[in-house]
Amino acid sequence: MKNKLIFLLLIDLYMGLGSAFPPSIRGHYAIKNVQTGLLLRVQDARKADGTPIVAYSPVNWKCVTWDFLHVEGDTYQLRNLFTSKTLQPESGKSCEGANLEQQPLVTSQANQEYEFISAGKDTYRIKLKGSDLYITPVDAKGSVNSRIILAKKSNSQAQLWTIYEQDPQI
Repeated sequence: MKNKLIFLLLIDLYMGLGSAFPPSIRGHYAIKNVQTGLLLRVQDARKADGTPIVAYSPVNWKCVTWDFLHVEGDTYQLRNLFTSKTLQPESGKSCEGANLEQQPLVTSQANQEYEFISAGKDTYRIKLKGSDLYITPVDAKGSVNSRIILAKKSNSQAQLWTIYEQDPQI
């Protein structure tokens, strides 16, 4: 009986360690800025490469909904449900102040991979993998269609994001 109890405790301990790692995000989500309340969107729902990524009012539309494609750990590629494309730094250059734009999704392309770093319960900082740059709205006050850029980490809530599942029809 004692051996069975020890075995069960070891399994419990093992399972507990496994749960220390956040589960993968799977499904379709809107990505909402904590400070502005606005979502990441492809501007004017255009499908053209190079279309800016902007802040937009919360709606249940495909153009503000992203499919999370798990790469590893807390790293994902994001595919827009409407355009089937992703976001990356303008001209592919990962530098502070770079605007984000829409481009075709390329598997394992570093400048299209984002780390969702926990910043509290259901809140994330979204960092471009392999850089020290975070997804940030240009207008921290929250004007619709303002650009989204990459910026160095700050203590501003403008760099905090939440996600919520949605399954839009349009």
